[in-house]
Amino acid sequence: MRPEICVDPDRPIADGVPFDDLFNMPLESMNALAARDVVFLTEFRADERTYGGSIICGSIDDAEARAFGRGLGERVIGTLTRTSLWS
Repeated sequence: MRPEICVDPDRPIADGVPFDDLFNMPLESMNALAARDVVFLTEFRADERTYGGSIICGSIDDAEARAFGRGLGERVIGTLTRTSLWS
């Protein structure tokens, strides 16, 4: 973790790097991807907070490589299985 990471307060962007591949995606599309086991959940810490994100990728090894490549200290913590809207 780098303490100087600057996270956008309105969008999932840190130091100019998007960290949530599902941002603004329709729920139906999210669920279709989740059903294929290609959405990996991530997290990283900045400013004494934990931020969650996602990576759409074909394998966990590739997702871990992409998380590392973002340079945020992000790590893969699981796979998304399904999303839903709260009513």
